[in-house]
Amino acid sequence: MRIIFVSDAHLMGLHDPNQARMVAWLDRLNVDVVVFVGDVFHHWWGFAGVIPVDYAPICAAMIRLRKRGIGIHYVRGNHDFHLGPFFTKILGAEVTGPVTRVYDGVRLVVAHGDEADDSIGYRVLRAIIRSGPFSILMAMLGPRLGLGLLRRLAGHRDVHDKVCEALLIKQRAWACDHIKAGASVVIMGHAHAPGVVAQEGGHVVHLGDWSEAGTFALLSEGCVSLRRFSPDKALGNEFSSVSL
Repeated sequence: MRIIFVSDAHLMGLHDPNQARMVAWLDRLNVDVVVFVGDVFHHWWGFAGVIPVDYAPICAAMIRLRKRGIGIHYVRGNHDFHLGPFFTKILGAEVTGPVTRVYDGVRLVVAHGDEADDSIGYRVLRAIIRSGPFSILMAMLGPRLGLGLLRRLAGHRDVHDKVCEALLIKQRAWACDHIKAGASVVIMGHAHAPGVVAQEGGHVVHLGDWSEAGTFALLSEGCVSLRRFSPDKALGNEFSSVSL
């Protein structure tokens, strides 16, 4: 099997060149499964019967993936945790939070990575926007006003492109617990810093970000490799790897 993992595109809309780049890339992929590890969208809320015009190209590309027989697994991010019926019903995607999976004989934990952020400010914000009252507010506002609110809450994308070493340390500690519990590899996004780090008993794969670096990971034949987008190669250029 060949499995792609990609996160943190933070797509902003029709005029965002990252969207066209990702659409072209997805249309060229010939793999078994694509795992979107959160924050493909800079702001998203899954209203029933609605595909935001800003994201019509990427949504159409995902539909084409499914028509080619490629499986889609979406691990919710902190910007796109309320995915809605487009993903579950139209795409037939598997939608989860942090999850343990065995792909190609390798036991993995896949998480967006914000779960490791235990700062008080972030935990409070996370609790508020994932609460029942906030869901009610979004339903009352509807797609136009609701997505406008999320756009303002998300802020500018460049705010999220700064690497935080403290977050990386927390992510590795979080991953270490899962490796001790039996995972061979923990794959995470959110920190926007690509890299493969050895831990006792396993490895942590930081996906980096699609938004600036164009990075993603490929699991194939017992090897996880970090790769960078290339317009000439569907599977990009490898720059780091680990055999499992």
